[in-house]
Amino acid sequence: MRMRVLLLGGESRLGQALLTQAAAESIRIDAPEPPEGGWLVDTLDDCLDTFQPDLVIDLVFYHEQFQLSLHNEQQLATQRAFGEGVIAACSARGITRFMISSTRVFDGLKKATYTERDKPAPGEAVGELQALLEKQIRDAGDQYLILRFSWLLDNSPDGQLGRLLDQLQHQDPVQLAEEWRGNPTPVVDAARVILAVLKQLDCEAPVHGVYHYGSTEPTTWISFAQSVTQELLASHCLDKDPVIQPVPFNTQPMAGLEPQNASVVSRKILMTYGIKSRSWRTQLPELLKSFESS
Repeated sequence: MRMRVLLLGGESRLGQALLTQAAAESIRIDAPEPPEGGWLVDTLDDCLDTFQPDLVIDLVFYHEQFQLSLHNEQQLATQRAFGEGVIAACSARGITRFMISSTRVFDGLKKATYTERDKPAPGEAVGELQALLEKQIRDAGDQYLILRFSWLLDNSPDGQLGRLLDQLQHQDPVQLAEEWRGNPTPVVDAARVILAVLKQLDCEAPVHGVYHYGSTEPTTWISFAQSVTQELLASHCLDKDPVIQPVPFNTQPMAGLEPQNASVVSRKILMTYGIKSRSWRTQLPELLKSFESS
């Protein structure tokens, strides 16, 4: 790849998946280790001067923004300062900014799937931060790419899927929100999409803008949990089929933290990049297996 890509936060689950797939294709992505004391705005200039990238992907706060649903004001302020610092530093150097965002920029009140034509209208603090950074990127110039995902699933014990597995294995009945909708998207699939986009950008294709991706097909969290249960029973990781009890969305911990409807359609990224959505069902066994080695 001729384009020099700098990945901040390569130690994250999504970052590791991206680096693994890039290495398998002999594609170089620079992913420096976090500085002592962690990534700070003050460390950006030296990093950019050292690697002189053409494009930057920031996954430093991937876990906090995509897995933990935190509303800690101090942590959000830290994330905002770093995100704004990356945007300003890249803009000053003419570096393309590739932002990984999510459907949290929407309030989740729409009944149908979200498309790129829908205007951001966040309903909680993390979504507000993501929408703010998206706007700053767009305002900084035309050389940007924003890729929004629905539910990103990895093998972190305290992540979305890890918490569900803990419920299924230790609670009876398991109370899950009804009509919480989204696209379960394993990080290996998300990494595949990011890498495919990078390849096209390396060919100098004028395809900047905002895109959505979610593994097919959109489903409810309860239906997803039932599929997970069947896989766990088949692999003898569960002794019995747990009772799943539907409860109103607004009674669950994610209410007010994530949109009730997080489902997306991936048509634009297909038509522009030729990237086809993969089924999350076919990827589920491998995703669950990854917990054994985590």
